Amino acid sequence: MFRIGIILGLIFFTLHLSAQQTVFEEARTIYKKENTYGGMIHTSGWGLTYRHGRYTSGFSRRIYELEFTNFKHPKEIKTFSSVLNGSSGYFYGKQNYLLALRTSIGNNNTFISKQSVRGIAISYVLNWGITFAYAKPVYLEVITQDDDNFPITEVQRYNPEIHDRGDIIGKASFFRGFLDGRFYPGALIKAGLNFESSRQPENINALEVGMTLDAFLQKVPIMGDDTPNQQFLFNFYVALNFGGKKTE
Repeated sequence: MFRIGIILGLIFFTLHLSAQQTVFEEARTIYKKENTYGGMIHTSGWGLTYRHGRYTSGFSRRIYELEFTNFKHPKEIKTFSSVLNGSSGYFYGKQNYLLALRTSIGNNNTFISKQSVRGIAISYVLNWGITFAYAKPVYLEVITQDDDNFPITEVQRYNPEIHDRGDIIGKASFFRGFLDGRFYPGALIKAGLNFESSRQPENINALEVGMTLDAFLQKVPIMGDDTPNQQFLFNFYVALNFGGKKTE
């Protein structure tokens, strides 16, 4: 037992020295910038992200972020036509698709660094910026009548005042009327925790969780038909980011 204890002690001592050496080797490398790409899901949709960071110290980065995302209204319910079987589904009452491009600047500060190559570095993210939202109108296939009062199908922009469930067959192409929308500028605040776990010091593999608030000057009309729309969009998100660090 005594010999086994000595052997185990030597093993743990060797691992401890190896871990210290790993930390020392990583600490010696001075990185200047990093780039990451990723995807996210949030409580109102999904998005794609690009982030560029410049190191202000060994544990702090000034970050510049670009995101593309969409927003869904919490009252959206997918519906299928009762007139034709196999028709494409649509969201009754939805007047616009809401797409957004976010640009922001902020800080990413590490407060728990890696203790070994298998460790996890934890940092907080705090961003602020501008949201450029675009409300793209919804177009639907509807049943109407020609000049001789025969039923025909047409693609029309959804209007809650004239279209009801009995008229609608299904949604039209998403790109129909893409340029007929309207921009809604707003402000963005983003806060999160970033968990980075890459075993290669120059690589970045990170899981990030947090929350965002997009505030607009007025309510953004996603839904019609007397459904309340929102001016402030608050969401929780989970993101996966991949990339690398550079010394120059």
